[in-house]
Amino acid sequence: MGLVAIIDGTRFYAASAGILHPELRGKPLVVTSGHDGIIIAANRLATDRCGIKKFQPVFRQKDSISRYGVLVVEANFNLFGHHSKDFQSIIMNHFQECSSYSIDEVFALVPSNENVLEYLREVRSIVYKLTRTAVSAAAGLNCTLAKACAWAAKNLAGYNGLCVIDSLDEMDEILKIMPVGSIWGIGRSMTKTLLNLGITKAIDLKHADVARMKKLHGKNIVDVIYELNGNKILNWKNPDHPNNKAVIGSSKSYKNRLHSITEVLQSFAHHVHIVCQKARAQHSKIKCIQFSCSASSYDHRPFAKSVKMKIEYPTNDTSSVLGMLTDTIIKLVPNTDHWVPIYRIYVSATDLTSKDVMQSDLFAPLEDDRKMQVFDSINARFGRNTIMFLGAKGVEPKCENIRPLQLKHPHSRWRDVPDVFC
Repeated sequence: MGLVAIIDGTRFYAASAGILHPELRGKPLVVTSGHDGIIIAANRLATDRCGIKKFQPVFRQKDSISRYGVLVVEANFNLFGHHSKDFQSIIMNHFQECSSYSIDEVFALVPSNENVLEYLREVRSIVYKLTRTAVSAAAGLNCTLAKACAWAAKNLAGYNGLCVIDSLDEMDEILKIMPVGSIWGIGRSMTKTLLNLGITKAIDLKHADVARMKKLHGKNIVDVIYELNGNKILNWKNPDHPNNKAVIGSSKSYKNRLHSITEVLQSFAHHVHIVCQKARAQHSKIKCIQFSCSASSYDHRPFAKSVKMKIEYPTNDTSSVLGMLTDTIIKLVPNTDHWVPIYRIYVSATDLTSKDVMQSDLFAPLEDDRKMQVFDSINARFGRNTIMFLGAKGVEPKCENIRPLQLKHPHSRWRDVPDVFC
């Protein structure tokens, strides 16, 4: 049985922007999730030379962006998706058993008769030659150890983006250095819990008492412990670990606070649209929706409100969920006589069901899915909000001072196809 490999695009979103737009190359660059959203990617020039930090609102990095002339571009997932298919299709041609794990990651089973290190080195070279996409490659005895090798390939000196380990003793040297929060399957909440138990490194979790951990945290963490010990438990093709998300959320933090019910309602409507669109994309319907808003912890007056609503007849229709929002908005916002400026808006679908296997209800109102399918397909092809722009979102969406560059759409817009003169 061959080793499990994972091939991962290096700083994929930022790299894709430069690959597909040559004018952006060689400059510090960050990619944001929206006009004034979160920095979701940054190239090495931006992080190492300019001190830009990822996963923070772009306005918090405004001083560094202005001081160093960092380019800010808005994520174009349509464009990134095309690039992802290009480089992943090349990888898949080299493995009989493989699967796309995310937009920039591919899991694969390396043939047992191959020299794994040389094989992965060759795949990296071919991918870069044909697509200019830099990828790291790693392989281990199972999925969890392969991800640990991928962490070492990116973070430890000497590996230079390529790490293959088939010995548990050698693997332990990495686990002694690797933070427990970097283990595949260990989320932020679980990391805090493990740190409180004195488990700080991956090696600590490997040698943790299995019975105690199962009693405290259930079967999932036991699977991780077994994998750290070299057993094959988890599988990227395992139906117990589907690609569909169990929770879908959308949030935003505002430097310029929201100062009225109208502004809060418009912001909520924007995120309701995103959540419903994501649910439709994975063929899910929403059974429970949660609306939350809060003031900043740095503001003088604290405020936080959250309302969770059970949906009698599961839906993914944006207009239906907006009706629920309108009915409950007064319960979310501060008293108008003592208004507290709102800093953060969050919408999440916390209970999802597959619409393909959902049992019908005789008394459920008729819902025509074709309308939303048409809207989504047109917006996906020609750009966000081409025909689907909700009146509840307002005609002038609230925006911060930093306006990101818009990437072109050469795969879906004739005017963006480059001209070549011979």
